[in-house]
Formats: sequence, structure tokens, C-alpha cells
Amino acid sequence: MSQSLHLAIRTVHVLAMALLVGGAAGLWAAARRRVDDLHVLARRYEWLFWAALGGLVLTGIGNLGALGAPGPGTRWGQTLLAKLVVVALFVLGSAVRTLAVTRTDRSTPLAAWSRRAYGLTTATLLGLVVLAEVLAHG
Repeated sequence: MSQSLHLAIRTVHVLAMALLVGGAAGLWAAARRRVDDLHVLARRYEWLFWAALGGLVLTGIGNLGALGAPGPGTRWGQTLLAKLVVVALFVLGSAVRTLAVTRTDRSTPLAAWSRRAYGLTTATLLGLVVLAEVLAHG
């Protein structure tokens, strides 16, 4: 893989994660402040969330392709496995969150449960960033 293509893949990967973390943290803050348009913001974020998550998965596969398959017995391979397990659980939890947002109408207040949901989303994403940092730099 060319150096410029690998750099482009890594850049898209980092930007997608920044969008996910920033959006989740912003919605968490909006829920804590009980913003009037929280429902509209949450619905928009959910669309962006799944698009960015798809981009993360594709670029993550591209990054792995550039690095080669890790041995499961290595520390790096075990860290990658832990990250992938967290990602799988995160995707399941995010599907529940998205369904909850999309199945409510504007008259249903989101602040009560969305504060916890977007706080947990933010915390999990930051945990995944830490795991990614460990994988990237040991």
C-alpha cells in the first residue's frame, strides 16, 4: 500500500472517531442542560454516527491490512482482540440507543435517559481511543 494511501486511510479513521466522540460528548452536554431541540440533534447524530462508524470499520480493516495479521498469542494481538470485543458490545448498545431515539417522537423527553446513554457512549469511545493508542504506539 502506498504511503499516501495509508496516510489518507489513517486520517479518515481519526476524523471519523473525532466526529463520534465530539457528537456524543456534545449530546451528553446538551442532555445535561436540557436543550430544547435535543430530539432533533439526537436524530441527526444517530445518522452521522452510523455513517462514521461504517467509515471506522472500513478504515480499521485498511489499517490492519497495512500492518499485517497479528498473532493471537502476542500482546498486540490480545489488545486487538479486547478492542474488537469492546467494539462489538458497543455496536450492540449503540443499536439499542439508536432504536430508542428513533422510536420516540418530539413530545417524549429524551433528557432523562439520554444523559446516561450519551455519557456511556462518550466514555466507551474514549476507552476505545485509549486501546487504539496502545495498539498504535505500544
